[in-house]
Amino acid sequence: MRALVYWSINGIGGAQRLYVMFAKALLECGFNVDILTSHRISISHIKSIHGVDLSGVNIRMIKNLPCTNPVCSLVNSTVGMRELISISSSYDLVYLDDLYLSQFIKHNDVIFYIHGYTDRRRPIAPLAKPHRMLPMAIQALGSSYNIIKRAKYLFANSYVTAYVTYRVIGILPKVLHPPVDVKLASKYRSESREDSLVSFGRLGSAKGHELVIKVLRGLKDRGIDAKAYIMGSAEDMSAKAYVANLLKLAEKMGLAKQVELILNPSIDESYSILGRSKVFIHGKPHEPFGIVVVEAMATGAVPIVPKSGGPWYDIIDRGKYGLGYSNLEEATNAAEHVLRGGYDDYALLAMRRAEEFSMEVFKGRLCESLMGN
Repeated sequence: MRALVYWSINGIGGAQRLYVMFAKALLECGFNVDILTSHRISISHIKSIHGVDLSGVNIRMIKNLPCTNPVCSLVNSTVGMRELISISSSYDLVYLDDLYLSQFIKHNDVIFYIHGYTDRRRPIAPLAKPHRMLPMAIQALGSSYNIIKRAKYLFANSYVTAYVTYRVIGILPKVLHPPVDVKLASKYRSESREDSLVSFGRLGSAKGHELVIKVLRGLKDRGIDAKAYIMGSAEDMSAKAYVANLLKLAEKMGLAKQVELILNPSIDESYSILGRSKVFIHGKPHEPFGIVVVEAMATGAVPIVPKSGGPWYDIIDRGKYGLGYSNLEEATNAAEHVLRGGYDDYALLAMRRAEEFSMEVFKGRLCESLMGN
């Protein structure tokens, strides 16, 4: 049995981590797995940034333009789509997460994974993601929910995502939470913890990294001397401009020496920082899931998340395994509580909860779904 994973988005983020985990799980479910991508990745590169050994998986590279602007992204996406269409029929199973492909891929055995909210009657371009706006705006003109309706295996990343999909288009996906390599993450847990806050995710305004700087300022005003790490991928001009704005904000607030930005970190670097920090702050409200929240919990950092979306409902279960906030003051109060003595109790709960989103759990549920259908 042959399976194809179409790797359509580059960088370091939840979708990219999921491509890797899906490929690994399909391999261990007994499939011969190929990854089709126009991005410059390799087995060693994947191991470095995602911590997963994909030995046994074949990577098929598509020739592309060596640039990162939106026009190039659109051209490369179109070339990749054509290659996908030409080879998909030779596979028994095809993994997709791109609505635009639904009108072109006629394969009968498609796994379609819903990462985000299906909250419109028809797809629209994500205005909160300027780095993808042009290609996705053009693609949205021809997109539909056809693939959601006909996919043989339809999954959503959270109960929140599944609920929204059902309310809008009347189809209820099966929930398959994204996995985290908890065994790997746990190796980075340090018994000596810093009074530090971490924000980790793609470096763009949609991820709300400004919040951690503002919380740090609030803590300083309350007499708590802490540090903040902001980590994530920054591969285009908009991301680099955003990084410059974060540095300006830190300087404006008198925190230039207490805020450290780490661009395009390896898995070793990011987990090492999470593993010695006490607090992880997720700055994006209404996140459909939030793999990074589970990663932080697995390393022993206490999560502080918005009271919305997958992080609040699916991951920390409305405050059972972490803390939530609705505004800056609540986020600052939560961080203060952890740093002033609440770390140990919440850290233990967080680490135990992370086990429920392990790669082993994910693989078992995926294999069961594929073999039972």
